[in-house]
Amino acid sequence: MNTSYQEFTPSTALQPFVECYWLHHFEAIGQQESPVQRCLPFGALELILHLDDNPAYVLMNNQWQKLPQAFFVGLYRDTVHWKAVGTGRKFGIRLKPESILQLFAVPAASLFNNFTELDSFLGRDMNRLIDNLYGLTDMQAVIERTEQFLLKQFRNLKSERNYVFEATRLIRQAKGNLSIEALSTHLSISKRQLERSFKDSYGTSPKMYQRIIRFRNAYESFQQTATTPNWLDVSYNFGYADQAHFIRDFKEFSDDVPTLVFQDTNQYFRRPERRLA
Repeated sequence: MNTSYQEFTPSTALQPFVECYWLHHFEAIGQQESPVQRCLPFGALELILHLDDNPAYVLMNNQWQKLPQAFFVGLYRDTVHWKAVGTGRKFGIRLKPESILQLFAVPAASLFNNFTELDSFLGRDMNRLIDNLYGLTDMQAVIERTEQFLLKQFRNLKSERNYVFEATRLIRQAKGNLSIEALSTHLSISKRQLERSFKDSYGTSPKMYQRIIRFRNAYESFQQTATTPNWLDVSYNFGYADQAHFIRDFKEFSDDVPTLVFQDTNQYFRRPERRLA
């Protein structure tokens, strides 16, 4: 089976909300199965649609479960194992966490470390997007129709200050190297208030989100290198207490030690170097 993965940059108007669009394409003979893929937690939300009939399957409770044609993925802290069956394309819209509240006025707390059918979570309007994209072979047309749909969501935008949104952005800007105490002080709110509101919005604590973002940035830093990194340097650069702390955190989120992840990139869903305009 041949596989390809690409990321596409959103338009300027949508960049505050959308990290990227992506396409994962599998070419198979008949109902050939792909190698098991591993999707790492990166602190983003995903709207994922199958553009063709052939499905993908996710490993849940040690059993393979067929994924819906279109589904919404909340913030994850665990690695997700999945596989494709037959030739098919999966299209994803990767949202910044605060965007789900800004564009759709829906909190994602109930779907922390979980997913559900897209229309059941965001409403029947999503069926229009699903129908408009299904079967399209031109990726530019897929993105254009997606952006038309998302731009209509601007009517839901609220302009008032929201400290949860600000906290989420600040954690990303600091690449996860920011204490929650310093964050709450900067926002002039109590740590308890921040934790409660963050969990109400996303289903997890700001501390967990901070750890996921730090893991993501550490991972992305060595995806750009050709030789095995110095893990002590990575630990230091991303604010871990020491190398043992970095390896322990990395293994918690990836199910593997950094060296094995570095040597086995073919099983990982997101490859940051493949982004296209």
